[in-house]
Amino acid sequence: MMWKKLTSPKRPSSLTRTRGAGGVTLIAAIFLCAAGIVSPTPGIAQSAYGTGTGVPTCSTQDVREVVSTSQQSYGPGIMVVTISSIRNTSGKICSVAIGPTSPSLTVTNPKGVVVWNNCYANDQPGACALYLVARTLKPGATYAKTFAWDQRSGQPPARVPTGTYQLTTQFSSIAGRHAVRFQLATAATPRSITVTQADSGRRYTVHKGARLFIQLIGPANFTWSEPVSSRETVLERSQGSSGDIATATFVARSAGQVRVTAIDNPNCYPQCLAPSLLFALTISVMS
Repeated sequence: MMWKKLTSPKRPSSLTRTRGAGGVTLIAAIFLCAAGIVSPTPGIAQSAYGTGTGVPTCSTQDVREVVSTSQQSYGPGIMVVTISSIRNTSGKICSVAIGPTSPSLTVTNPKGVVVWNNCYANDQPGACALYLVARTLKPGATYAKTFAWDQRSGQPPARVPTGTYQLTTQFSSIAGRHAVRFQLATAATPRSITVTQADSGRRYTVHKGARLFIQLIGPANFTWSEPVSSRETVLERSQGSSGDIATATFVARSAGQVRVTAIDNPNCYPQCLAPSLLFALTISVMS
């Protein structure tokens, strides 16, 4: 292992470390996200690819990006859960850069002013550590990242005004940005539930209009299927993803009972004969 110090009059000093045996290239630096816009240094971002792993970089045409929030409207005190995912839609293996700033997520208010991003600390812009790691995506595989925002910004921290806000996300070295809008409201929306694989087997009762957000994180050698509802007319899925991290958002549309399931399959099946894992919930929707 060798460390080499890089210097340049136009950018901060940084350290780069490569480890060919493990197929991982790690680039590290520190920069300030004072403007609320997260953008890796171009020279550093590019050097995280094609070195050590031997896996080509995913092109914009190879992937599909999705950005979403767990709800469309949030009342006071409700955490805004943001989700950014990227899926390899090509028929070949490729890699994407991931790290604290890839994907970068930024929330802007109705005037276009940044009020939060994933580098904020204590509701204020802060020093953001930047390191990019090449993450290999097999055909059909998805990488997802989730962050939560408490609706507060400024000094002293306070809840931002109600209105329509925009969440924008971008992965390093993937062209284009993706955005979704959500509301901060004066009153709480119908109950929302957030569950993980630890909640498998539980029963929940919700009312029409409620939302169910699912995040399943498994071992790297397993792949979760996209969570599904047994009755879409009762509990409708508005968005979802599969992979070693799977997510889904459901909306209660009508009265009835449904079963929500997902399966975590070993990537080595059938060679290793490891058992698949079942995630299941029972949801009762009331009028």
